[in-house]
Amino acid sequence: MNKRTGVNSARLCGTGFYSRWLVWAILLALWAGHAPQAAAATDWDSSLDEIHALYNDYTVLQMTLKSENQRTGALRKQNNTGLAAINLKLQATDASLLSRLKSEAAAMKVKHAPLLEEYSSLSKQIAAARKAGNLKSATLLEIKRNRLKAAAAAARAEMKTKIALLAAARAQAAAKIKPAKDALAPIADLKKQITVQNKAINAAQTERAKADKRYKAAIQAGDAVAAAAAMKLSFTKMGEIRTLGQMNYSWEQKIALALRAAESKLPK
Repeated sequence: MNKRTGVNSARLCGTGFYSRWLVWAILLALWAGHAPQAAAATDWDSSLDEIHALYNDYTVLQMTLKSENQRTGALRKQNNTGLAAINLKLQATDASLLSRLKSEAAAMKVKHAPLLEEYSSLSKQIAAARKAGNLKSATLLEIKRNRLKAAAAAARAEMKTKIALLAAARAQAAAKIKPAKDALAPIADLKKQITVQNKAINAAQTERAKADKRYKAAIQAGDAVAAAAAMKLSFTKMGEIRTLGQMNYSWEQKIALALRAAESKLPK
């Protein structure tokens, strides 16, 4: 091989190496430019798969939650109606007797008020006359007062008797309804717990509503990644709401038991 041929061969070899290097460089540049898009596409596909996998469970949980909420609401309405009915029966216990005795005591007080007021006024006047050193006036006033003394004592005794009868009747009525009221006692604390629980449910429901709004917006935008994230959060919040709601239902069941116990102990 002559010198010229060797030089040409070297040039050809150099040119081939340079060409291959340039192709690889271009390919690497293209791959680097499209790598983020490929990763994004992978995330999008993965999120789409997540939505597909979760959709049935999400729908079932949504229906279950609605059904359980309706069940709890129906039991709560039933309990509230039952509690109101029991309270009416408790209030009606010996109500006519108590009303009559209360009216009689009030009427007796009105009847004897003028006499007792006069007697009290005379006593004050006597004390004032003695303090002023007017013994004559004090004596005359004392005579008037003493004339009313027996009637005033009888009036006080009669009023005391009426008040005692009313107090005894109230005590008797209270004793009659005590077993039922004791059975109702736990309901107040149960209702407080339900109120606290409802606040937690409302907070979780607010977060779920926001997640649902983001989910719908992401669906409209064709953003599977955002849609999957929002759907998972909504699903999680529904789970929390269901757990809290089930606790509420168990407390409503306890209230129902307390109501049945109270009803069985109502005065006959």
